[in-house]
Parts: sequence; structure tokens; C-alpha cells
Amino acid sequence: MATDEKKKENMLRLTQLILTALGSSVWDTLGDSSFALSSSIGDQILQMFEKEMGLEIAGESPEAVIQEIERIFVDEFGFAREITSTTLDGGNKIELKVANCVNFAFSQKLLAAGVQKPYICPIMNATVAALRRMGFKVRNDIRSWSEQSGSIITLTKV
Repeated sequence: MATDEKKKENMLRLTQLILTALGSSVWDTLGDSSFALSSSIGDQILQMFEKEMGLEIAGESPEAVIQEIERIFVDEFGFAREITSTTLDGGNKIELKVANCVNFAFSQKLLAAGVQKPYICPIMNATVAALRRMGFKVRNDIRSWSEQSGSIITLTKV
């Protein structure tokens, strides 16, 4: 019989297998349109951050909200070692660089399964949900950043 630790490892593996199959099936069916389904992921994460992590959106600047979301993912979850955001193109683009993401290996599995862009990224989805709540409409894109075991997320104002 497996130890409790081994059971946890097996449960994580099983969950990743299910999510990889689901994620790749959605991508195979919808392609880039899969991003439309990821908004509910962001909404759920945003609600949790507001209720449990004290995230405040009303009255804040987009930059302040993004910095707080970055802080929560790094300091409260240990989801990445570092997330840095940079405003580009005269304020029309925001680039988030996620270094040493715990989700990197899973994202690589998704890429290997044919998902060209990891549309289920919680950092990207929570940030987009916050901006949407603030009245900003953005087009989001994400690409692997292998050198830092992370990703580069680009948000372009529409």
C-alpha cells in the first residue's frame, strides 16, 4: 500500500493527466478561441483573492492591481519566484515576465500535447479578469520562457 506522501503524488499526477487531456481537447476543438473559456478561471481566482487575500480593485490603478496580483502569486502561493510587469507601447501593452513558475512543467506537458498557448495560466487569467472588472478590455497572449522556466504574458489594450 502506498504511503500518504505517495498517494498525494499519485493524486497530483492523476489531476495533471486529467487537466492535460481536457486542456488539449479544448484546444484541439477551439484553437485560439480557447482563451474565451479561460475568463471564468480568472473570475474564480479573482474572487478568491478578494475574499481571502484582501485584494482591492475599486479605486486602484491598473498597475497597482497588477502588482498586488503578482505579489499574491509570489508571496502567498509561491507560484513563481518572480513576476515583473512592464508597460510598453505608450501604455497600450503590459508585459508580465513570470520566472520559475511552478506551473512550467505542466505548461510544457500541454505544449507537448498540442496546446500551442497555455490558455489556462492562472496568472494571466486573474490579471485579465481584474483589468476587465476595472473596465479595460485587453487581448492576451502567452508564450513559454524556457530560459527562466516561466512564461511571458502580453496584454494589449483593445
